[in-house]
Amino acid sequence: MQFKSLTLICIFLTVALVGCGDVRPEPLTVGEVKCSHCSMSIVDMRFHTQFITYKGKRYHFDAIECMEQFQKQNDIKIKEVWVTNYLNTKEFIPKNEAIIIHSDKIRSPMGAGLAAFKTHEDTIHFQK
Repeated sequence: MQFKSLTLICIFLTVALVGCGDVRPEPLTVGEVKCSHCSMSIVDMRFHTQFITYKGKRYHFDAIECMEQFQKQNDIKIKEVWVTNYLNTKEFIPKNEAIIIHSDKIRSPMGAGLAAFKTHEDTIHFQK
């Protein structure tokens, strides 16, 4: 009887500790998910943005401007926000560390011309 109780406690602790790991962005396949704000399919991964709430709900967006509008319209407690590096679609940057610019040279899905970069040097080509 004690062995079963000990086994159940170990399993419970293992499951609980696995859920305490780092929260990371979730990579997507093109066209797999729709934007949580405008419902367009996410097809241009240069603009993919996502966040996770403190309750663990994850939201995906096809553009930075969609995420910002969604945040304004909904009262959600956000734990972490990531933006895709415009120059490397496999790289997510925490929004608070990203350099986000507006440029007429960038054609984002919703037309605002917003894109995220890792460094200021990366943005030089896109500045007016």
